[in-house]
Amino acid sequence: MICPKCGHLMRPKKDKNAIVFECPVCGFISAGNGNLKVSRHVNRRPEDNVIVIDNPEKLIALPVDEDVTCPKCGNRGAYVQIVQTRSADEPPTRIYTCTKCKYTWREYT
Repeated sequence: MICPKCGHLMRPKKDKNAIVFECPVCGFISAGNGNLKVSRHVNRRPEDNVIVIDNPEKLIALPVDEDVTCPKCGNRGAYVQIVQTRSADEPPTRIYTCTKCKYTWREYT
């Protein structure tokens, strides 16, 4: 909801047993409808954004980029994974794992 007094975005606030909207700038309060629920809990699991390679032997199925040089050992060639780690309008993240020393690093393109 937009505040009718100052035009700023109003925030939901729990007032006794009802939910109302309050403007953070001018303090205007408006009654909300009964269909709203205020929650600060985000339903995300920690494993949603974490990539764990528990067995380096599984890397054999990944494609190898021979044009990449490992920053740790200098080996040319790394397994590559392309993952969308940020929002959809951002470019994907490339995760490289060295074919020789198994060092893993990221490249944000």
